[in-house]
Amino acid sequence: MLKPFKFALILPLSAALVFGCSSEDLYAPAEVPEIENSFEPEKLWSDSVGGVGDFYSELSPAFDAGTIYAAGRDGDVYAVRSDDGDRIWHTDLSDEEENDGRRSTRLSGGVSAYAGKVAVGSENGYVYLLNAIDGTLLWKAYIGAEVVSKPAFSSSADKIFVYDSLGRLTACSIADGSVLWVSGETASGLRLRSQGDPIAVGDEYVIIGQSSGRISVIAQSTGAIVNQITVSESSGASALERIRDVAGTPLLLGSTLYTTSYSGGYAAYDFAQQRFVTRLGYSTSKTPALDDTSLVIVEDNGTVVCINRADNSERWTVNNLYYRELSAPVIYGNYAVVGDFEGYLYFINLQTGALECVYSLDGSGIYSAPLQADGNLYIQSRDGDLYCLNYDPAGTARAKELALNQAEAYAGVGVNLARPGVGSTGIYAPDAVTYEELMTRRQTVLRMAAQAEAQQRAAAAQRRAYEQRRAEYEARMKAIEEAERERLSGFGVMAGAGVKSDSAESEAAPAQSQSAETPAAPAQAPTEEEYSEKASGFGL
Repeated sequence: MLKPFKFALILPLSAALVFGCSSEDLYAPAEVPEIENSFEPEKLWSDSVGGVGDFYSELSPAFDAGTIYAAGRDGDVYAVRSDDGDRIWHTDLSDEEENDGRRSTRLSGGVSAYAGKVAVGSENGYVYLLNAIDGTLLWKAYIGAEVVSKPAFSSSADKIFVYDSLGRLTACSIADGSVLWVSGETASGLRLRSQGDPIAVGDEYVIIGQSSGRISVIAQSTGAIVNQITVSESSGASALERIRDVAGTPLLLGSTLYTTSYSGGYAAYDFAQQRFVTRLGYSTSKTPALDDTSLVIVEDNGTVVCINRADNSERWTVNNLYYRELSAPVIYGNYAVVGDFEGYLYFINLQTGALECVYSLDGSGIYSAPLQADGNLYIQSRDGDLYCLNYDPAGTARAKELALNQAEAYAGVGVNLARPGVGSTGIYAPDAVTYEELMTRRQTVLRMAAQAEAQQRAAAAQRRAYEQRRAEYEARMKAIEEAERERLSGFGVMAGAGVKSDSAESEAAPAQSQSAETPAAPAQAPTEEEYSEKASGFGL
């Protein structure tokens, strides 16, 4: 079976160019660890909801008010009771006219559910909004580019935000699907196929990670970018090395934003202090998972890392799952849970890092992070089977879920996520100002320009004075050196005379003494001040 890669044909081609025809596969997946399971989760129910086949896809289920909403690539959308798996409704979007003549509806943008509405996007460039009660299609809107991430709803459910493959964020009216504004950075150059989901913060902001290595904070009212946080800088000799996408979904708790990037590592940014409080070198394109004490990261090579949120120390690392195409993690009770391309689920003890259960769920593979809701795990396989599993004997999973939901609901409350001094028009232009304020700014600019000119004139005068002093000094030192050479001309090797004898030196001594008493004019020996000037002024 063809396995999905984020780079499509790029990585295989690059490997062939670098390693030639080596018989050793450097990226061969590790064997499934053989362990004696400490437990096995209970499978409560399963249902078929449509899969994604061999295509790369970000489709994953959503939960709201006791119902699981899931979709398949070909256009099927389902509502299923979360407790027993009974179907509530089924809608087939493949019958919509915009999908005629195409391979399929190509649903790929994930499913979102909120306030009685269900949203899903497609690679054909459409976003669909359905009634959560009966599956009726309320409206559809053409975005103009592939939608490969989950749409997000504003807190008051009057807007929906759709992030497309070009890096643009489109805001649509919930009422009729009309486009309110388009924002974000248009992607350029080589980038990852995967994208994080937009995060709506109340009715004020939307946060998105972008392929530029930055996180953009956008005002919901106007679409203005009011803050940008650089997580990863561009570097490297090739386009492949310069990929720096913030491809995982940023996580906001309180005033702190947690994020990862493909080449820039893991970072935590505090909006209250407007600075990074943590930067660690764990690079990934997957969304991390966290609870009140831990943060779990799955690196793209299959390494699983757990970090203590209190002091950013590394608690444990699991490195025997290399290149098994692990899903993004989820924290479920006392375990970090990930799936792989062969359909195995791995339950890793959150405190010790011990692998306590390897559970074979579905041979077609698990490509998206398991969903935790109502104390259960919901997993959608590549072939489209939806499973509900449970292992929560102490009720820890349910308690952590409620605490995390409450923390996410109050994330960013009372915190200004905009850059200081930036208004509703964004970071590229100031707010409208009065004529008096404009004149005050103009006078400030003129005053700064005058000060700069005065400083330049003073610097030029100092340079001229310096050059004059240096010329005088060099002339004086040249005269001194010439006088010294004249005074010492009677010593050393003399033309036609050879080396002077001791007697010759003795005879010449009186003349030397006399010369020393009456030095030759006009040269004068340098004073102590002159030598000090030379040492301090010219670094000799």
